[in-house]
Amino acid sequence: MNSREFVSQEKSLELKHARITKLNHNKFVSKQNCCDKVIASKREIIMKLGSIATGEDFYDRKTECADLWRYLKNEHIVASGPRRLGKTSIINRLREEAIADGLLAELVDVQGIEGAQAFIDEIARHFPDASVTGYLGSLGKTAKSWLSAVKKIDFKGPGGLGGGIELQASASQNWIKSAVALQARLNEAPVLIFIDEFSVFLQKLLLSNQKEAEALLAWLRAWRVAPGLACRFIFTGSIGLNALLEKYGLSAQFNDCYEYPIGPFKLSAARDMIKDFALREQFLVDDTSANYLCERVGWLSPYYVCLLLDQTMQAARDRMDETPAPLAPSQKNLNTDDVDSGYERLLSARSRFKHWEQRLNRDLEGVDLAFAKLILKALAKNAIGLTQSQLKSRLAKLEQDPDLRAARLQTILNKLQDEGYICVPDTTGRVKFLSFLLRDYWSRNHA
Repeated sequence: MNSREFVSQEKSLELKHARITKLNHNKFVSKQNCCDKVIASKREIIMKLGSIATGEDFYDRKTECADLWRYLKNEHIVASGPRRLGKTSIINRLREEAIADGLLAELVDVQGIEGAQAFIDEIARHFPDASVTGYLGSLGKTAKSWLSAVKKIDFKGPGGLGGGIELQASASQNWIKSAVALQARLNEAPVLIFIDEFSVFLQKLLLSNQKEAEALLAWLRAWRVAPGLACRFIFTGSIGLNALLEKYGLSAQFNDCYEYPIGPFKLSAARDMIKDFALREQFLVDDTSANYLCERVGWLSPYYVCLLLDQTMQAARDRMDETPAPLAPSQKNLNTDDVDSGYERLLSARSRFKHWEQRLNRDLEGVDLAFAKLILKALAKNAIGLTQSQLKSRLAKLEQDPDLRAARLQTILNKLQDEGYICVPDTTGRVKFLSFLLRDYWSRNHA
């Protein structure tokens, strides 16, 4: 029995004793049956809400995983997409599959790393020499097959240039010596290097030391396009990497990577996940209620679907606790009223949404920040969205020159799209919030 089950059982026994005392039961109730009843009605709803989904908590994404494996044979990859789509969970699932097949793969989270030296050290820490040497000395069938496949690919840069580059370490760039040593160790090893939150790391480095950031990007690109390379990279991040590179005129440093966009769940996958996760908590969900929950979320980010499901189950649990025993249903069912109640509960939890405001204030300033806030305020008031022409008219007070206003609007719209606030214009040319939850939160707190 694990610790969670032990605590749950202890609480269940206490509840059982209190219930028997209060109701003055005179007939024998079996200990096991009573415990089961209490556990089913009173236990905390347990679901991963924000952490990496692993094991049975990782749902669907079979197509994405298959695609990424296919592209990895020939390409290095940038897995792009707004935050809260489960990019890290997908990459971690690839790591698990790779290990199961005898490959050496590591997920390297660089969000908290600062500086090029720390970046190199973090990769080296995940791929120590002993592990790499031992791995190369005992390659299994899958690893040998992988090595055979990737060795056939000769990466070339624009204009047919190869990947050779001379890096001279100055006194302020001692990290280059470590970088060259790391590259030499891993260059011909069929290892998979999954760099998570790379864009977050890069943004900090660009702000603190742009020259070092540019040198690091140049070295990484030179490594990736080197002929005969056996290792592969995947880069992910909760900040749009392409937009960040474009801002600093560095897009060419990643034009060798294949961009694979991660999208939201399809309705069928989200609906199946809702039913499956709810059933684990002994709740039954029919198609009507599952579809309604998806409609309320709108943008089917697995994170927001699970958040609303969690609050919906808590609302249903409270509803059943307040129902007199003779009228209590024999089964635990989620209905649309529970979804509405859960939706309201979720919107009242400001901590779930506050980081969206904080990111704007962190990443933008001056007129850009004012533009972004006014755009989001206007969109929060219009569920069907607004056209760019309508948005331009609303921004006239902030920028009177129509050409400058149009250019700034496009820049901010791109930023908000990359960061997951809004969608790209639909077929009618309208822009709107991706998440209905975020839209309604913004409407209540900022419109």
